[in-house]
Amino acid sequence: MRRPGPEEWLKLIEEFRASGLQQKEFCAKHDVTLSTFQFWLYRKSKRSSGSESKPAPTFLPVEVVASPAPQARAGKLVEVALRSGAVVRFSTGTDTGYIAELVAAIG
Repeated sequence: MRRPGPEEWLKLIEEFRASGLQQKEFCAKHDVTLSTFQFWLYRKSKRSSGSESKPAPTFLPVEVVASPAPQARAGKLVEVALRSGAVVRFSTGTDTGYIAELVAAIG
């Protein structure tokens, strides 16, 4: 049995997909082990599907402003429960437009 390098394995996988052969037949024809071929086939499919199935994370700009000290010390908070079950807390006096934008963005 021969031992192809990583670049050759990727070429063999492409050739296999175009061949129409069974994995066992393809491996016998190219003198490679079936288990190693299956490993590289899995690795290639994992790389291909990994980037397409996960959406890129979205980040929003956040402006941090000081809250009114007396209200912050008093512990008065406004809670917003999201559909996901998460709870976001804001100090009393936080701009409602900001809260609305944030809740709309994170769902």
